[in-house]
Amino acid sequence: MKKFLFILTNALLIASCSKNNESIESEIIRADKIIFGGVYGMCGGDCRDLYFINDDQLYKDADNNSDEYGSWSNTSFEEELDQQEFNNTESLLNVPSSLLNQDTSDELLVQAWADVDYYIYIEKDGKTKELILDHIHPDASPEIKAYFNTFLKSYEELGGYMIDTTNIERYY
Repeated sequence: MKKFLFILTNALLIASCSKNNESIESEIIRADKIIFGGVYGMCGGDCRDLYFINDDQLYKDADNNSDEYGSWSNTSFEEELDQQEFNNTESLLNVPSSLLNQDTSDELLVQAWADVDYYIYIEKDGKTKELILDHIHPDASPEIKAYFNTFLKSYEELGGYMIDTTNIERYY
């Protein structure tokens, strides 16, 4: 009888364990639009190299000196890029919900130098998130690190200016 109760108790414990991995994996949402690229600190004139993507198309910024510094989410996009470039960057629209819905700490998204920074503007159902950063902190969540790597790959394929983010441990 004791053996039967032991087996039954263990079976109930195993059956009651959750199979839900929500705490491990973040939900992925499809953004309405993303503006991404590079913005430059101490410069005169056109201080950005930005792209706009939505479900239909990818555009390059208008290269216009009249845009106000820091108002990058209001940049005009006139140059429509080809379908292959769109296909190569479309995965940027798949955003971890934690990136849009949570207050992303400055400890995780690091903007340390006034030089060339990465810029990401996310919009979903009227909710927006604007990120200006040099690199992702090593303690950031895996889904945020993965999204940033997708951003870097997409931006590099479009010919964006890249800074070395591989040896960041020396700054901590």
